[in-house]
Amino acid sequence: MTELKISELKIYDPMLRRIIHWLGIMAVIITGFYTFGLLRDAIILILNILSPFIIALLLAYILAPVVMALQHRFRLGRIMGTLVLYLLVFLFIALVLAVLIPKVLSELIDLFNTVRDAVPGLLDKLSQNKYLKLDENLIRVLQEKVSEAKIDYEKLAENILPRLKDVASGGLVAVGKATVGIFTGLGWTISFFSFLSFVIIINFYFIADWEEIAPLLRKMVPPKHRERVFDVTEKMDNAVGGFLRGQLTISAIVGCLFAIGLFGIGFIGFPALRNYSVLIGTAAAIGGFIPYLGAVIGVTPAILIVLLTGGLTWEVKLMSLGAVMILFGAIHATEGFILQPRIVGKGAGLHPLVVMLALIAGSQFGIGGMVIAIPVAGIIRVLVQEFFWLPIERREAQLSEKSNV
Repeated sequence: MTELKISELKIYDPMLRRIIHWLGIMAVIITGFYTFGLLRDAIILILNILSPFIIALLLAYILAPVVMALQHRFRLGRIMGTLVLYLLVFLFIALVLAVLIPKVLSELIDLFNTVRDAVPGLLDKLSQNKYLKLDENLIRVLQEKVSEAKIDYEKLAENILPRLKDVASGGLVAVGKATVGIFTGLGWTISFFSFLSFVIIINFYFIADWEEIAPLLRKMVPPKHRERVFDVTEKMDNAVGGFLRGQLTISAIVGCLFAIGLFGIGFIGFPALRNYSVLIGTAAAIGGFIPYLGAVIGVTPAILIVLLTGGLTWEVKLMSLGAVMILFGAIHATEGFILQPRIVGKGAGLHPLVVMLALIAGSQFGIGGMVIAIPVAGIIRVLVQEFFWLPIERREAQLSEKSNV
């Protein structure tokens, strides 16, 4: 009897070949998810232990080009360039803590009180609408609940501080479970700043030695594979670095445009928008890390503020809504046609759904998982394109050439 070798097994039916191909891909994906499920606790522990190194490395990856630019622009040494960058970052953080955060919190409290006062009147108007036919008892209960609503600052602090404690203690898990009960009051504050100092120190060494990392990695790759490996890693660098640096820049620009635009609209007839311009601009900047979401986050509260503000005629409200929509369209178009292509670049872009999916998946593994979620998504995108999609395109191009001959 002749032995049938696996290497000699061929499937000639194209449809069956495609089915087996996709079944194999699905089997790999399912196996991967199952393996991650089994190793979830171990992965979380490892990410928590390595979280200061991960955060420091990611910051170095983002900031190293800035240090290089400072070196070349002002002819500084590597250490001095890093110290100058740190000084600029600390000044920015001090400005945010001293000016931006108090302003945002003040506007947030004011907005909450404004909405609380406006909703009962809106519900009363809805109850009088003959087409909606809403239950009067339900409307009355909702009005009472809204009128009684208030921000419990003590409870809010109790909910936020443990989250900060978890962030602070995340990188200190390696110390052991013996320290679990210590992170309360002054203890967790000291731990948080110790963790932050640890990250800064590691980040400093990463940036100082950044130019030596690439030659070291190059020596570790066998010569016959170097060209292909570094071609792929360069594309990964363009994808991950381009997205992170570019999207952070775009989110800051979108937030500033919204704050300035709404502040301007407030001067031409709708003061309420001017009062909340910093809050809305900050929310747009935070949401802007996900492509195109910043503009949506910026326009939504602005529209609600226009609709809920009382004491103004509908003519003024409609004009303000028109101005807000024009501002939204201008910012959205600027982001899509100017900022995204020029700052992020076509090859570095990640679809907004991919970014959200990556963040959701990363959140399952704690803060360390969220930190590496976007870089991992960018790396996976490059690998899929290089080793799966491009070969398919080349194969289809060859088939097309053969069919045209």
